[in-house]
Amino acid sequence: MSFTNVMPELTFTGERVVPGKTPTLLVLEHLVRYRFAGRFSKGLRVVDVGCGTGYGAAVLAETAGLTVGIDSDWGTIHYAGKAYLRPNLRFVLSDCRDLPFRDRFFEVAVSFEVIEHIREQDQCLSEIRRVLSPDGILIMSTPNVFRSTKVIEEANPFHHKELNEGEFAELLLRHFDDVQLLYQHELSASGIQLPATEMTDPVDLVEDLSAAPAAKYFIAVCGARRTAIHRRRSVGVAGIDAQIAIVQDLRQTQKEISALLLQREQIERDYTSDLAARRRELEKLQQEVDALVRQREETAREYNTNLAAQRAAIEKLQQEVEALLSQREQIQREYEESLWAHEQIIRERETQNAGLRMELEWLYRWIPINKLARRLVYGRNLRKKLMARLHFRP
Repeated sequence: MSFTNVMPELTFTGERVVPGKTPTLLVLEHLVRYRFAGRFSKGLRVVDVGCGTGYGAAVLAETAGLTVGIDSDWGTIHYAGKAYLRPNLRFVLSDCRDLPFRDRFFEVAVSFEVIEHIREQDQCLSEIRRVLSPDGILIMSTPNVFRSTKVIEEANPFHHKELNEGEFAELLLRHFDDVQLLYQHELSASGIQLPATEMTDPVDLVEDLSAAPAAKYFIAVCGARRTAIHRRRSVGVAGIDAQIAIVQDLRQTQKEISALLLQREQIERDYTSDLAARRRELEKLQQEVDALVRQREETAREYNTNLAAQRAAIEKLQQEVEALLSQREQIQREYEESLWAHEQIIRERETQNAGLRMELEWLYRWIPINKLARRLVYGRNLRKKLMARLHFRP
């Protein structure tokens, strides 16, 4: 099976297999599992739970009656639908914890390197069991949490719960009556074969030095009853070119690492220089800030001094105002008392004037009759003076 970059815009993150971008040996270990699952799916309805870019579902569709691949990432499903076109192959955007299929629709379910990505692992298996027919089988794989390659690998940030052999079997037995565990190892081989134009017999295993302390992957074949499994090994073979490419990639990576280290050193030097410049700038700014603080403190002292003087002046003015108000009140009282006294004097004078007026009126009436008395008492011009004084007209 050959791969082409039908959707080159799909980026390779290292987690999903992207044909044409994923290293050949990594693709090979996935293909071995799909070829193995193909033995159980001929002419049947198959669901590939977590199909990724669809290359494995396309392998199953070569012999299956119907193959449906599901994945929760829209970009990946779009890529698969464009890259692999077969009349019996479909791709559906879905979550493995809620499959959009009716009960007992599929006869085979395949799920490779998916269960460790799921927190709700029992819910995922319940959904797979629901869509399988009573005699349907599940072929599932997961990496061994204790595999030997763990010593050279970092923790995978995409995995929520990796399983050891016992945990994997216990999980599956909660949903299936029969579980058979198989073990996938990575092998290094040397082969002798005829020219590619000539037919060859199946592989003759002449020497096996592959004993390993732990398998890299567990593969489980699950069902309601025991499923017959061909005991012949399933082996995927890659040429030496793949290993050479890996070595070349490592060498290229080493060069890139060296270049990155040089770049990092340059960045560190630039950073140190920039940091020193920024520190000098910060020191200058700190000096300016200190000067402003001192200026502010001096201004505050002057303000407080002026404020105290202003408050003293205000208090003095307040006292003067209070004294003036008190003086005004005193003057007002004295004025009112003086006004009252003058009013009393005016009333007394008015009373006296009234009495004198009455007397003068009597004299005015009496003097003209008694001429002798007028001459003797008042004289010649007294009457005229009295009348002028009293404002009487003759």
